[in-house]
Amino acid sequence: MRQTAFVAAFLVSVSAASAADPQLMTMVMPDARIVAGMNATKARTSPFGQFVFSKVSLIGAQVQPLITATGFDPFQDVTEVLGASAADPSKPTGILLVRGNFNPDKIGTLVTGRAGVLVEPYDGSTLISFTNPNDSKKVMAVAFIGSSIAVAGDLASVKAAVDRNGGTIAVGPALAAQVNQLSSTEDAWFASSASLASLMPASAATPTAAAGPAAQVMPILKSIQSFSGGVNFADNIQLSAQAVTNSPQNGAALGAVLQLGLNLLSMASTNNGQAASLTQFAQTVQITPNGPAVSISATVPEAWAESLVNQVFKPAAPAVADNSRRRLERHPAND
Repeated sequence: MRQTAFVAAFLVSVSAASAADPQLMTMVMPDARIVAGMNATKARTSPFGQFVFSKVSLIGAQVQPLITATGFDPFQDVTEVLGASAADPSKPTGILLVRGNFNPDKIGTLVTGRAGVLVEPYDGSTLISFTNPNDSKKVMAVAFIGSSIAVAGDLASVKAAVDRNGGTIAVGPALAAQVNQLSSTEDAWFASSASLASLMPASAATPTAAAGPAAQVMPILKSIQSFSGGVNFADNIQLSAQAVTNSPQNGAALGAVLQLGLNLLSMASTNNGQAASLTQFAQTVQITPNGPAVSISATVPEAWAESLVNQVFKPAAPAVADNSRRRLERHPAND
């Protein structure tokens, strides 16, 4: 089979076994300019990932009925996620590809008969489409290829992705190489071969769109021709990013702007007694211009990241206990 042969050849050709899933990459559109992904297995088993999932498990009881009904546990059954877009502001479409464990029969049975939902076979997959009740032209879909791959997006993009399944990787060579390198070293990552200017709305490209300092910074930002970055969930979370401008002069200018922003952040955090962790983070940021490119690296202390997660999952104080405390404050007991 062409799919089996291709996967075998790809696995031999790449240097790292943790690179982006080759079969998922075959389904990315040829004109993709932004690709992002996450190795969910590595992220989930990292020290920080285990901490986050210990918190996420607190809401497990709330979603358990849905897990039982679909046979799919998003907290445990996903192994890799890959997203891609042509990054065309005039046609904001894209696809989300997920490698995991799915039960298409259960999911199809659950949604069959609902208004605007159609379950049908398509090119060897189970295709479920959802028509917007307010706009029949807007149809979203998810296709299950066997029980291990799900493809989500607008209907046309999902069908096209299924059609490409098992073929050759058609993404541009430069972007494909960047994806391979980042996915081999990072737990979560993104890569873009699109210039920042091409991603901006038309209104932002006009000379009068910005004023003051923004008017000086905008041309520098618009000189960025490509950008990428990643996150590694080590003992301390490692962040990295790179932007490539159209000239060494703009590379130096971008580095100076980023350094100025970092200095302002450090000054602001020192005036805030509750921002010691932010100051600590700012001190780890390294901005390195190199010709037209600017590299950025930083370390997020795991303790700080965990404190942020704790704030998100912080349980609310019981209302009854809070009301009792207020009554005691208003009417203290007599000695």
